[in-house]
Amino acid sequence: MDIGFFLNQRTAFIRHFFDEASAPFVETMRKIEAGEKPFEEPDFDPEMATGEPAFTEEWLRAQTGLEVIGQTAVSMLSETLKIFFVTHEKNAGLDCVKEFGPDRFSKGFLRGYRTCFAHHGVDWSQCPVDFSILEQVVLARNSSQHVSCITSIRANHTVKALRKHPSPLFVNEYETELMECLGGSWMIEPTVHVTRETLERAIGEVEKLAAWLEDD
Repeated sequence: MDIGFFLNQRTAFIRHFFDEASAPFVETMRKIEAGEKPFEEPDFDPEMATGEPAFTEEWLRAQTGLEVIGQTAVSMLSETLKIFFVTHEKNAGLDCVKEFGPDRFSKGFLRGYRTCFAHHGVDWSQCPVDFSILEQVVLARNSSQHVSCITSIRANHTVKALRKHPSPLFVNEYETELMECLGGSWMIEPTVHVTRETLERAIGEVEKLAAWLEDD
């Protein structure tokens, strides 16, 4: 089986999914910012004035939709990465959990499979992949799939994840600038915010891993 071929099919779909699913939200935000129909600036009414820009609620709803699409895409990428390792494991006739115990996988499947594959001859020191990005893919997936607060649809980075990756890949510019103004510390846990650029960077590392491991 050409595992890399099927992985690349999955990553191509993730790109397509993000582009197609995010387009309506991006367009809504653009129209609001440009004052285009149906979001033309209303006539001023002092009795209705709230001090907020017009259509703030609609803009924030679109932004949240865009964030959920990004979180969904990165979750799909995390599962693609996991099934890539699982398929290699099966093809090699291995049972990594049985061989090394569930504790080795308790801190993530990346750690578990890297340990197992290294034991069976894979020299990870020669791998050109940025594993900190792959770890953040998995952590972002975990955050988006295990939201603990009912008051918001948004998923936030966990304190534990921020300790390991204090400058996360998946975070918006505003929260990054706020963190820098506070001297490099997070006042509150930032939102898991996936852009097309950061998603592409993460996908690139997954595809690089697949190509390297296939050739190793």
